[in-house]
Formats: sequence, C-alpha cells, structure tokens
Amino acid sequence: MDYRLTSAADARVLLEEALEAHRRARREDALARLTGCEEWPVPLNEQGLLLRAEVLTYRDAVLGLEQLATHSDAFTTTDGKFAYYIASARAYTNSRNFDGAEAMLDAAETLLDGPDDVRRCKLAHFRARLLWSTKNYDPHSDLFKFSLRDPDPAIRFSALLLRSFMHAGLEDYRSQLDDLLAAFRLFDDEGYRCDLTQVSNALNAMLRLAFELGDGNAVAAGEAAYDTIEWTQDIQDYRFLCVRALAWHAFLNGEPARAQWLFKDSNDFAPSAAWRVMAHVDRAYVARMNLNEAWATEELYQAHALARSVSWSATVGEERMALMTLAVLFAPVEMSQAQRYVSTYIQLGSESLNPTLAAAHENRRNSAYQKYAEGRVQAVLGNTVLAVKLLEAAYEIFNQIAHDYRAALAAQALYEVTKHENWLKMAQAHAAKFPKSGLCQRLHDRAPTVEDTQLGSLSATQRQIAIAVAQGVEMEELSRRFSRSIFTLQKQLGIIFGSLGVKSRLDLRKELHNRGLL
Repeated sequence: MDYRLTSAADARVLLEEALEAHRRARREDALARLTGCEEWPVPLNEQGLLLRAEVLTYRDAVLGLEQLATHSDAFTTTDGKFAYYIASARAYTNSRNFDGAEAMLDAAETLLDGPDDVRRCKLAHFRARLLWSTKNYDPHSDLFKFSLRDPDPAIRFSALLLRSFMHAGLEDYRSQLDDLLAAFRLFDDEGYRCDLTQVSNALNAMLRLAFELGDGNAVAAGEAAYDTIEWTQDIQDYRFLCVRALAWHAFLNGEPARAQWLFKDSNDFAPSAAWRVMAHVDRAYVARMNLNEAWATEELYQAHALARSVSWSATVGEERMALMTLAVLFAPVEMSQAQRYVSTYIQLGSESLNPTLAAAHENRRNSAYQKYAEGRVQAVLGNTVLAVKLLEAAYEIFNQIAHDYRAALAAQALYEVTKHENWLKMAQAHAAKFPKSGLCQRLHDRAPTVEDTQLGSLSATQRQIAIAVAQGVEMEELSRRFSRSIFTLQKQLGIIFGSLGVKSRLDLRKELHNRGLL
C-alpha cells in the first residue's frame, strides 16, 4: 500500500496508526505508515520523523541517530525541537555516547515552560534513564516524581521499569519486584499503550526475579500478563525468555514434566542459535536434576552441537550464560569441554554489549554464576582448595541477594567437596524456600543422588566414566573428554570393574542397565 499522502487529515490518521503499530510491537507496519512523513504538513512532519527515529532506535541506536541527523532542519516548532533533543538523547544513551546524551538533555532543558509542564516530565524521565545507563543508581531521585506524572502511559510504565532496574543495581530485588508489579497494574489499565516492547522486557524481568525469589503471586501476575500480550516477531526474544522463566518456576514448584514442556516451547520461540542452545541446556539441566542422566546426556550433546555454530562474541548479556551452564553440565562427563566453555566465557566477559538490557547491570550476580561453574569444574578436576574458594564466593553473593535456590546449589556443592555438615544445613535452609522442588526433598531427606545409591563406591568422575564406557565410548574419546591419559583411564576402568563386580564392557552395560542408569 502507498502511504505517501500529504493532506493534514490523512497524515494525522497515518501518524495515529503508526504509533499504535509501534506500541503493539509491529515495527514494519509502523515504518510503512511513516513513509514520506518528512513531506507531511507542520507539525505532523516533525511528529512523524520523531516516531520513525524511535522505531529505528529500537532496532539500532545508530539508525535512530542517522534518521534524526538527516532531518535535523525539519524541527522548527518549540515542541518539535524539544522532542528532537529528547529523541537524540535516547539514541545517544543507547549507543553509549553519554556526553552526547547529556548535551541533548541540557539543550532540551532550555525549552522548559514551567515547573509542572509535560516537557519537564519527559526530560526527568530521560535524565533518570541516563543515570541508570551510567550506573548511578538512585531509585529515590526526584526525577521519578516528574516522570510518573507524564500523561503518556508508555513513559509512566518505562519510569517504573527504570526504577526497578535501579533497585536491581543496588541489589534490592524485593523493591525491584514491587515496582515491576506496579508497572503491570498500569498495564492492566492501559494495555498496549504502555508499549509492548518494554512491557515484554519488564515481564521477562519480573518472571525471572519471581522464580529466583520464590514469589508465586508475582509469577501468577506475570502469567496473566503473558496471556494478554499479542506476541509479535519483534518481541519474540522476550517471549522466549518469559516462557523459559515460567518453565523454571514450574521446575522449582515440583512440576518437572510441565517444566520440560515449557522448555520445549521456549525452543520453538528461540530467536537465535544461542538461545536454542540455552533451551537444550535447560532441558538437560532439569533432566539431570531429576536423575534422568540418559535424557540429560541427549539434550546436552544437542546443545553442544548447536553451540559450535554460534558466534559467541556476537552474543549479549544473558545469552552468554549458556556457556557457564554448559560448563557445569559437562564437568562430570567431559572435562575438556567444560574447561573450554569456562574459558570462552571468561575471555568474552559477562558485560552485555547492549546497554538497554537490565542484565548489563547485574555484574555481581553474573560473577556468582561464573564462580559457581568454575568451582564445579575444579571440584571434578580434584582441585579442592580452588573449588572451595570459588564456590564460597558464589554462595556469598547468592546468599546476600536472597537468590535462595542458587545459594542452595552452591552450598550443596560445597558439602559434596568438603563433607562439612554445616554446608548441608545451609543448603537445606535455602532449598526450604522451594519446598516442592526435587532439590529440597533430597536435601531434606539427606537422600543421596541416584548415582550415589547405585554407584556409591565410585568417585563422581569414575561414575561418569562407567556410564560413558557402557554407552560404547572408545578410550581415545574418553581421554579427550576427561582430560586423562589412556593409561590412567585403563587403571580407572579396572577399579570400576572391580567395584561393580563385572569383567567386561558388556557386563558393565548390563549392570548399569539393571541399576536404571542406561
């Protein structure tokens, strides 16, 4: 359809339709309706150009800046100039040109009319946004008093989301959750006018935080919001993350079958190869936690095969956490791969390349994930002192930020390495926040894992070697997986055969099959 119309009435209709399409996360539709908007009558041309720059900024901050720079002379009214400065500040902030953003906001401030005008509300919001982007966290700033008065529900929703991220930067996750819940009460009233792109971003943040904190009411509110969102391709990445968070909640709530189905759904929504890796990693992790090693191994190697095709240097933020989970899962079965994944993650760094993502400001939590994974790897390698140091550091962070499930995992790992009862008690206390989870039940009963009960005479590495040998893995491949010489593996295999009372690989396979491990 040709949208190149010039009358004021037609332009006004197209502008309204474009704004609705943008707020509904239908950016192609919005851009189509803004075709030729530079030729519309004043001030509609200004509004059209600003909206087109905003749409493009959601895709790429540089595209938004180019759009604004190309048409800078078109902004002749006071409202137009003010909005131009604000839009430029947004794009500069997204591209991390913070000095440029500050200059644009200063220019916008010269055009304020009075203490309570709408311009002041918008200026306050984007000043707060710049503070957050530069990691100056002040959720109690007076800037929020103004931005939360803005007549535009998208600005008010964004202000609550932004303030929640500031709370997260201060590791006050309960206050973060309160602001996110307030944002979704606004969404209940205003719907898509809150801007579905930022709504889906907020929903991901709320669901992920809710399952970490074990807040079932917040998860229920998030599920209700998820069902009302009209999901589009432009927000498919957030849909993936939201379904993934719902799956983790199901898992921690004692619903492993539902969790696996939701993880399967998340794979269907995965917007990139890196996220598909994460979907398989999630299923492998849950399978292993539910003592289904065969399923865990299948999913793990699917994830590993996909990971080879990913350009990890081009990934951002949370996508890279797949590398650490791969390391944790590979640690007991293929040490060389576990070490590679840890090394790749460390080389890339945990800092997101996208400053608009909340994950970019959660370095301490990401650091805890990294230390936990490294500690698990070092424990399998037998480097007990280093393993304990790393796991204690991870536990300390998870404990401080009240991420109880993660703290329980770290404490459990420390108990396995040190055999100190105190760590077991701490693991039990944290896991008790998730009473229906398999981890809580095992820790509460002090029940050993399936491998402990059925292969109790073997070390963790020997158990995994036994399973691999029974699956037909040859010695050369075992040597590569476990970073052991063939001579050492042959000695280990002798110990395994003696402990289990078998004399051949065939006998070993039968024995493990009888014990339910194959």
